Parts: sequence; structure tokens; C-alpha cells
Amino acid sequence: MGYALGMRVVEHHRSEHDAWVVVDGKVYDITLFLDEHPGGRAVLIEHAGKDVTAIMRDHAVHVHSKFAYRLLEDYQIATLADGEKRVVDAGDAKKDDERSAALSQRELDALVDWRRPLLPQIGRMGDKYDAWVHSFPTTDHTVKMFQNDVLEFLTKCPWYLPLLFWIPIALLILAQYFSSVALDLPRFVATTAAGIIFWLLFEYSLHRWAFHAKSTSYWGNIVHFLIHGHHHITPMDDNRVVFPPVPALLFASPIWVGALRLFGYADGYAFLLGFLIGYLNYDMTHYWIHQRVPRSDYVRWHKTRHVYHHYHEPGCNYGISHPLFDYVFGTYVPIAAPGKTGLS
Repeated sequence: MGYALGMRVVEHHRSEHDAWVVVDGKVYDITLFLDEHPGGRAVLIEHAGKDVTAIMRDHAVHVHSKFAYRLLEDYQIATLADGEKRVVDAGDAKKDDERSAALSQRELDALVDWRRPLLPQIGRMGDKYDAWVHSFPTTDHTVKMFQNDVLEFLTKCPWYLPLLFWIPIALLILAQYFSSVALDLPRFVATTAAGIIFWLLFEYSLHRWAFHAKSTSYWGNIVHFLIHGHHHITPMDDNRVVFPPVPALLFASPIWVGALRLFGYADGYAFLLGFLIGYLNYDMTHYWIHQRVPRSDYVRWHKTRHVYHHYHEPGCNYGISHPLFDYVFGTYVPIAAPGKTGLS
């Protein structure tokens, strides 16, 4: 089942880099369509974050063709929560269902007092944590994880920091490598490619079986929230999209040691180079699809896949840099990148 979002979430997405609208109780991410709209991007940005059903239906404003509505479906990411559909189609909804849906959301919201330290409250949620972390409990996609400002600062990582940290390390290793190893170019390229593919498997496995593991225990909830849960309630926080170097080192250390012991110095470092290339590609892709408007069809395709994972169904499309292992393990849901044909 896909996400049912409240208008408080939709209303936050109202910029040229992140534009959502509601039509007939469905939520659409039209960010990638702004430049293709025949009427220009300004009119869409003006109404971003709003329910535009009445405007779409108003022939005095503009007559939208059936093709326009069909094309709009390419951009759907979720539905509007039943309790909020009264704005659009109250006559078609049962009041009892609306009350129960609204009460459920209120119960989840009541689990956290944002004025108090957050992590202990998350730990005490027990089996309600998974529902809460996927209910978009913040109104502006930001969250303060620690009351201590120093600890809070350490949870944030600008997008360029992994590049500044890892690229010099890679260059130093390569300089030492080429000065001490006789280069066998075909073997070096093949082993590096194997490292890239292994990264894709590592990324997929970590995302699916660790980051999306369901927790009900006190410390399990806290650990999950720190490593990934916070990202699902703050996906547009540009300081919490890439992986900080220190935890990245902790995850990478066993891979580093294992590759050198298993493959030896020459093949081991070539393999690790591919692994590092895969990781940096992952981090930059993840940042770009969350914080920028992709121009190429290839990156647009990545964005639509990942948006579906975040806002419609978290149990699919785990691969971020590439869905290779989504194909392998049967978790790929094909989401066509929205086309460049304009609504008319």
C-alpha cells in the first residue's frame, strides 16, 4: 500500500526545486515537469503545495485535455489521507472512515513532543515506531536529533564533504599503488569494475536489510532512527542526504581489510577503488535526486524511482545508484521517467 500524505506535508513542497500539487485526492511531484509546462513554470510554482483540483476543472482558467490528465499520472507519488479528502470529494467519503484515519494520524503525532529530547521518545515507541517514522510527522522535513548543539552539528554533512574526504585518500593510494605494482591494465579495469558491482550489492543489502529492518526495541528504534529513519522523515534536509565520513569509515573498514586479505595488494586496491567510485556515485546521485532538478533522462529516471520508494512504497526500489539488484531480487517497480511532452 502506498503512502497517504496529509496536506501539511504537501504544503511544504512549494519551491522550484521541490513542487507538489494535489488533484482529485492524489499527490503529484511535478518538479520535473516545471520546464515542460506549456503555460510556463511560474503558474505551477505559484500553486505548488496546494490542492489544484478546482483550478484544473475551471474551464474559465484553462481547458485541460484528457491527455493532460493521463500524462499527469506519471508524476503521482502518493494519495491524500482520507481525513483530508473532504476538501476535494467529501461527498464520496464516509465520515466514520475519515474520523478513524484522522485519529490514527493524531495518535502517531502524539507519540512525540518536539520540545523534549527526541531519541528517548523514539525508543519508547516500541512497535509503533515503524508506523510513526513513515507517517511524515514533521511539517517542514527538518528534525533536531540532539538537544546538545555540538552533537546536533556532528549529525550534519554537506554534500561536498565526502568528496573532500575520500578523493585525496584515493589519490594517495593510487600514487603508491602505481609506484609499486606493475600495471596489468585489463586486469586492473576488470577488478575495479568488480568493485563497483560489489558496491551495488552492498548498497542494496544495507538499504533493504539494515536500513529498512523493522525494530520494536528501545535501542533498536534509536539506532535505526540515527542511521536511516531520520532520512525518511526529513528527505529534503540537504545536510542529511550524504553519508558522513566517520560512519562511512566504520562501514567500510571490514570491506577494506577483507578485500586486501582476500585478493592481495594489487587486486585488492583495484577492487577497493571500484568500491569507492561506487560509493561516491551513490552519495552524489542521492544528493542530486533529492536536492536538485535533474535535466538528463537518466537522472530523472533515478529520481522517479527513488521518489516512489520514499513517498509511495518503501518496500521496493532499494537501489539508488542503479537498480541492478532490485532486478535480481525482484524488488524493482518500474516507474517510467516522466516524459518531456507538455500537458495540453
